[in-house]
Amino acid sequence: MDRRRPTCVGILILIPFLCPAQQPTAVSESVFNDHVIERTEPVYPPIAKAARVVGTVVIDVQVGVDGKIASAKVVSGPAMLQQAALDCVKKWTLKQFEKGGIPFVAAGRVSIVFSLGKDDPTPQEEQLASQYFPLSDDCHAKSRTNGNRQDAADACRKAAQIAEQFPADRRFIEKRSSYVYASWSLMINGDVKEARRYADLAVEVVKLGHDDNSGTSSAYSMKGMVEARSGEFAAADQDLSTAEDFQRKAIEWAKSEKFEHLDNYNGALIQALRIHAQVLQALGRTDEAQKKTDEAAAIESRP
Repeated sequence: MDRRRPTCVGILILIPFLCPAQQPTAVSESVFNDHVIERTEPVYPPIAKAARVVGTVVIDVQVGVDGKIASAKVVSGPAMLQQAALDCVKKWTLKQFEKGGIPFVAAGRVSIVFSLGKDDPTPQEEQLASQYFPLSDDCHAKSRTNGNRQDAADACRKAAQIAEQFPADRRFIEKRSSYVYASWSLMINGDVKEARRYADLAVEVVKLGHDDNSGTSSAYSMKGMVEARSGEFAAADQDLSTAEDFQRKAIEWAKSEKFEHLDNYNGALIQALRIHAQVLQALGRTDEAQKKTDEAAAIESRP
């Protein structure tokens, strides 16, 4: 009779509570890739393809003793490509990692490359992108805080100025996003004229049809807010109505897809509705203003 002490792996299925969880063993990316036996290719997000977003998403992955992906976390890569990379990696199956015939939990790193082939960015565009993204991150960070308004306006203007240099037939999402942020920060800082210019640019970009409903809504909403600040209430009424229509479509899509940022989509519609109510009050359309206020309150009260 073999009285040798059984290993934790050997009795894991029978009495797992007696064994501590295995600490993952790090493996190189080449070793990790050698163990992949069923690989799913990523689905290029249509909106990212339209915006000509390319790059590499790097993911840290843990693989269980059964060869299945136990966890996956993005380390770096373009935001618009991250979810698609995660979705494909989570479907992979690997052969067991073993040492001395005993399976172990492995931790590795995998790189998912998204390329458009001949349509990949030119070196000049890549150089602009390398300048744009740090400026964009700085703009977003300063816009989210209650810090110096001038600092936020300067940071967002710089990002938008770089975005204006991107080729006319690509980088639509970066352009729209930077123009909306620049318009918002400049308006808050009191520069309504420059805010209006960037709001107009944002709407021009989304009219090309390469953005999603929420992005399109943000452009029209921003333009409506600047118009309202300038006293152009009739124009603001029209643009805010357009923004609301696009945002409602975005919310319906988010519900059907169980999108994790549904609350943000609802919040954007609530904001547009409340500003629109003020615009309608200024136009003397009290009943319509109340309907906007009631709709905003109904959305806010939803569980």
